[in-house]
Amino acid sequence: MRLLIIGAHSSELSTAAKMAMDRGARVAFAPDLNSALAALRKGQGADLLMADVRQDIKRLIKALAAERIAAPVVACGIKSDADAAVDAIQAGAKEYIPCPLTQI
Repeated sequence: MRLLIIGAHSSELSTAAKMAMDRGARVAFAPDLNSALAALRKGQGADLLMADVRQDIKRLIKALAAERIAAPVVACGIKSDADAAVDAIQAGAKEYIPCPLTQI
């Protein structure tokens, strides 16, 4: 699996990346939406996008659809923020995951 994490490096996103890599995923980071879209346009594929909820999830979803890039988006955020979760899902994210993640 190829995972593209969108957002500023933080300990929470780094933990998510490590967990994915421990399970065999190839992980790449993009600091913002423009960088993520540029990477996808250049052929850096992704099976899943994990976007920090502070990114413009709605804009990301629209850009992916406009460019016919088929990759589900999962939003993540620090702590449980019900409003952020609802906004992300309404924007088109498939799921909202509160951070920090814990090993399962």
